[in-house]
Amino acid sequence: DETVTVKNEGGRGHTFTEVANFGGGFVPPLNGVLAFAEECATATPLPPGSTQQVMGLDVGIHRFQCCIHPWMRMLIKVEPEESDAQHQH
Repeated sequence: DETVTVKNEGGRGHTFTEVANFGGGFVPPLNGVLAFAEECATATPLPPGSTQQVMGLDVGIHRFQCCIHPWMRMLIKVEPEESDAQHQH
């Protein structure tokens, strides 16, 4: 399991919400043609200057977005750690 720490260095609130598929957030005028990302229904804004930790990311692809500004997106790929056995000759 991996941990990611993010910090809101901007002047506005944002969310860092894991979603199954990128989509629209909870501010309809900013969504354009994007379908609502259901995970945004319970997202909590991160105030400017605040940090958030996301823990327990399993191996695989994880999609995160801001549920206020849905064009703000991040894809995180967690790869398996190499075992020590692979390094022994």
